[in-house]
Amino acid sequence: MTAQGDDGLTAPTASGDPVTRGRTHGVASVRAAMSRVRGGSAVFLAVVGPPGAGRTAFLATVAGLAAGEGFAVRHGRGVGTRRDPRPTGLLGPPGPGTHSGPPEVYLLDDLHEADRDSLAGLARWCDGPRTVPLLVVAAFRRGDPRTDRPCVHDLLAAADHVISMAPLGRAGVRALLGERGATLTGTQLSDWTHATGGNPALLVSLLDRARTSRAVAPADLLDATRARPAPESLRSRVSEVMNGQPESARRLAHCAVILGDTGDAAVLARLSGLDPAQLAEGRRALLRLGWDVDHREPPVLWDCVSEIAEEGLPPACRAALHTRAVELLHGSGAPPERIVPHLLEIGPGEWAGTAGVLGDAADDLLRRGSVDLAIRCLRRALREFPPDSAQRGTFLAALSTAEQGVDTSAALRHAVQANQLLTSVRERAEVVAGVPLTLFLTAPQTASVLASAGGPEALRDSGADTEGLALRLEARVRLGTVAAPEAPQDAVERLRTLVRGPGSAAERELSSALVFAGTLGGRLPRAEAAGLVRRLLGQEAPQEASAHAAPALLIAAGTATGVDGPVSRWLGSALVAARERGDEALVTRLLSWRAYGALQAGRLADAWADASDACAVAPGPLTDDDWPAVVGLTSVALEAGDTQLSGRLGALLEERQGVGISLAGLADRALRARSAPVTELPLLLDELLKAARLAEEKAWSSRALFPVDLWSVAPLLRAGRKEDALRLLSRACEAARTAGSHSEVGRTLRLWGTVVGGAYSLSLLAESVSVLRETGNTLELGRALTAYGSRLRAAGRPGSAELLAEADRIADAAGESVLWCWTGTLRGEPRHAVPPGGRGLSDTERRVAALVVLGHTNQETAAALGVTRRAVEKTLTRVYRRMDVEGRSGLVPVVRRMAGRAAFAAGMLSERL
Repeated sequence: MTAQGDDGLTAPTASGDPVTRGRTHGVASVRAAMSRVRGGSAVFLAVVGPPGAGRTAFLATVAGLAAGEGFAVRHGRGVGTRRDPRPTGLLGPPGPGTHSGPPEVYLLDDLHEADRDSLAGLARWCDGPRTVPLLVVAAFRRGDPRTDRPCVHDLLAAADHVISMAPLGRAGVRALLGERGATLTGTQLSDWTHATGGNPALLVSLLDRARTSRAVAPADLLDATRARPAPESLRSRVSEVMNGQPESARRLAHCAVILGDTGDAAVLARLSGLDPAQLAEGRRALLRLGWDVDHREPPVLWDCVSEIAEEGLPPACRAALHTRAVELLHGSGAPPERIVPHLLEIGPGEWAGTAGVLGDAADDLLRRGSVDLAIRCLRRALREFPPDSAQRGTFLAALSTAEQGVDTSAALRHAVQANQLLTSVRERAEVVAGVPLTLFLTAPQTASVLASAGGPEALRDSGADTEGLALRLEARVRLGTVAAPEAPQDAVERLRTLVRGPGSAAERELSSALVFAGTLGGRLPRAEAAGLVRRLLGQEAPQEASAHAAPALLIAAGTATGVDGPVSRWLGSALVAARERGDEALVTRLLSWRAYGALQAGRLADAWADASDACAVAPGPLTDDDWPAVVGLTSVALEAGDTQLSGRLGALLEERQGVGISLAGLADRALRARSAPVTELPLLLDELLKAARLAEEKAWSSRALFPVDLWSVAPLLRAGRKEDALRLLSRACEAARTAGSHSEVGRTLRLWGTVVGGAYSLSLLAESVSVLRETGNTLELGRALTAYGSRLRAAGRPGSAELLAEADRIADAAGESVLWCWTGTLRGEPRHAVPPGGRGLSDTERRVAALVVLGHTNQETAAALGVTRRAVEKTLTRVYRRMDVEGRSGLVPVVRRMAGRAAFAAGMLSERL
């Protein structure tokens, strides 16, 4: 049941009403008064409370109690309807004679609104003989100026008892919320009690808003609810209460919400423009309402006042107050973050120091990781300058830096705009050097950025001490022109002119770019590239890793040249730091890079695990700017043959529009081409083959860095285009030989040998086995041995048994990491997905079999899987039957080899082994 409250809200009423729980003294006073009335007395009770405290709900509870005791209940209000504004139901002097019938209760709401004559008449009754047994309960709003009239004070003084409606405590708040189906924890209950000050009307308003909030975690519910607009009923009643206050109180409240939650009483006093007497009057008036203007409590009430000020104050008045707040806060030495909200509310040119404060605030925000707000500050600062101002160029450069991790296109566009305004060669070079290094490989706008700087030569000719800056600028020019046919050889020659000592950060940046370019084109000898990667990466702090810095180039080059150990260790340390910072985007990239390195080293289970994790934690799409991650994850997904991983990755890829070739687009086509209907293959293959031809024209020899042609082989065979597939394999093999990558040569020869037939196939596979024996990639060697041995046996040639036996031994060793994946863990970390493989066993059966093969008892297996020992025994019985083995001793070698064969079978073109 509900009763209309004095503030226009509804508050629940019933026996044991939550509004009256915790206010038992009031109920007890009412019961005592009713006892006196039954004895023939007349009693007058006054109920006083601030807005929203539940006075009307309390009167409704009294009505229920009185009716239950056999009283006749009469209702009245201090003000009438709009048609008849006279007070309704107010008592006049009772007539003479004795009372007959049941005792009566008069409930008078909002009596402070009654006119003076009505109140005087009631006061005369109170002071008179009261010959008729009667209970009068009247409610007054504390803090209303009309309550401060002498006639009201006289009436309150004449009351037999005054019931004060204090705010609800924790128990009362819990009861009120529980009555409406809401249950909060201890901490949440304390937070809601503080936010509302225990005011029932505010609580009800907040709860109504909470019911419309979707999918919000309980811990975030209060903030999410406060962020929603207050109901119109609450706003209108709070506005009515404010309008009834003196001008000083209204002015003080409006200035408080304009100033915000700064807690600076001196600034608030000066902003309001009130003299000390007016200031004291305003504070007293608001405190009588229960509104603490200095501390903005209760917060939910001040949220509502803020909305009222936003809607009610004229824009010019709001702007003037924000401008004055800026002047006062800046003059008081307030930090920039307290001034910024006001600067964002005023127009350009309204305060002379706007740009400087916004710039300082942006620097501080960027240091604390608040990138979005920093960008807002810088964009607002730009409005302070004319279009051709050099100062505008400085702020555009700062904005470009802030946007790099959020919007690459905007960052590059603003870098070009900044350099069009900056007058110094050094300043323009600094803008270009501030653009992340690896973006010059992928972002088409970087050509305009480079052109706007004038190049390293112009910088050196400027005469200033700019050697380090010139090296950084050169690194970007080298990457921006890496597609030129002569670029790889030029990079190698320039690399050999650099000092091979520790070097500065700028020298390392240039060296990294040169190593990458030389590796991509196959002009830098593999051993030399590997040594440089080890040295340069050892000088980079993994704790400072970022997505587009020089280490990304070193990791790519190290992956291509087989520097597995140092790269993997560096990435492991960088991952720890990135996870501690909560940088999910960087974690995604680092996992992707490590996955590709593991794949190139033949550690398929590690590669699959890292790729799965990368796709799971990715906070947003992967674009061309994330090219190492795109290449790595796509290669792992294709190699592993995992359709679920491919699907998750495909959903993350975001193709860049308006460019010649999008690497993310190529990756998407390669993933779709593995399972698309044959009729769709021609369209998908066109883009892939176009990119492969481009790689050939640019002489990009490293298939590890640009493996598009190898991505295309399987779809070409599906489409029946065997000759095209063979041409790609031939070119890939030649490029791998040029790059000096034995692992890539051996792998490509294995692929080539499985596509062709006859004696040529045997020749290619024999060479593949021979080359792969010189590498550490035992997984690829096992695949080559399997393919060669199977074809020798099919041709009736000798030697197949020895080759296949060696392949089995490799499978037995390679299977252990796959077994750990099947158990649901790898490197001690829990996994929620299981890689493919296992000859038709279910995920549960594979987990149980893997744990048993790895040495776990049935009880340990049950504990690891969270099931009973009996369930494990039943699963094992099914596995024994399916694998056609007798017990554990027979199961171990069969499952171990099955896991290794699953790793073999995940390889590209593995169906042809």
